[in-house]
Amino acid sequence: MDCEVPAAWVNLIDEESGLYNRLHLVHFLTEAFARARRYGGPLSCVLFRVSWWRGLEEIGAPPAEAVSALGRFLLLGVREGDILGRWSDREFLLVAPSTGREDAGRCRKKILDRLAGEPLKLEGGLSVSIRAGEAGLPEDGERLRYPEDLPLLAHERLAAPR
Repeated sequence: MDCEVPAAWVNLIDEESGLYNRLHLVHFLTEAFARARRYGGPLSCVLFRVSWWRGLEEIGAPPAEAVSALGRFLLLGVREGDILGRWSDREFLLVAPSTGREDAGRCRKKILDRLAGEPLKLEGGLSVSIRAGEAGLPEDGERLRYPEDLPLLAHERLAAPR
């Protein structure tokens, strides 16, 4: 009997961005959600939705180097104890345990303000715009029944691109 685990199941890092992958984010979010519910503590997440541009034309799939540069840029705004990962091709998720929605909003604003102040310089004339939204416990407790409701609600609250 062969008990080898496929490498894809062991790898917790998204190869393009260098951040945690969705599998790890779901696991971390599920545990953090259970702890927040059990002990009545705060938990928030911020969803960043990215649009890639070449000039005035929006493009679908950017080169891996651009995704990696954006991942490094976003990671600079993450506090110790929070985790950031790639949620989908165009979305990044920040999970912030022991953090209320208001503080998550400040973190979101800090990252977006930094992007506005020093836009990413990407190869090939690429640029990026980001919309972000946050959701959290206990503020959104009535709308959050399951862990995956946090990123869904944050997605509903996406602000205008920056």
